[in-house]
Amino acid sequence: MDKESKDIELTGEQKTRLLSLGLESEPTEDDTDIDEKKADLLYEVLSHPMPVDNSVVSSLPVALRGLCMRLSSVAGEHLGDLLQNPERGISVIKEIKEYAKQSGTSAKSEIESDIFLVIYYGTIANALLFHNQKITQHSYNDLEQFFCSFAKKDWILDELTELFKKAQEYCQEKSEEVNNPSK
Repeated sequence: MDKESKDIELTGEQKTRLLSLGLESEPTEDDTDIDEKKADLLYEVLSHPMPVDNSVVSSLPVALRGLCMRLSSVAGEHLGDLLQNPERGISVIKEIKEYAKQSGTSAKSEIESDIFLVIYYGTIANALLFHNQKITQHSYNDLEQFFCSFAKKDWILDELTELFKKAQEYCQEKSEEVNNPSK
């Protein structure tokens, strides 16, 4: 050690500050960066058709498997369009719900998990608004709060935000009916 480093005297407070700087974890990403990543990933997922079910593909002859995977991108509507389509059958909406649930459960990051949670609740909103069906065990009151929360997120696409706002109003009306059956 050289003489200069031996002569440095620090107060207890300075030592504590220096130790805390050394122990701090690496800086975390800014919230705006995370929101931007969520928005980008949400857009990407919604702009693709639903993936082909692997069990269906594996049941095909080998010659058709590769072709099936290549054609899947032109074969179906984009997920975003399906979520907003009032004419899409409830069975398709339920399939998307299961896909989102499974994908969210196996997500590799919190960002991915959040994206699939939005899609999951998007299917519930679709079923309520366009099919007058509740495809979840959550109460209308809980759904109202979930939809309100999603409608306030800056990273969620405007089209879905509108879907969530309408679903929130729907659930508010249903909650009032349940709580005041005489009306």
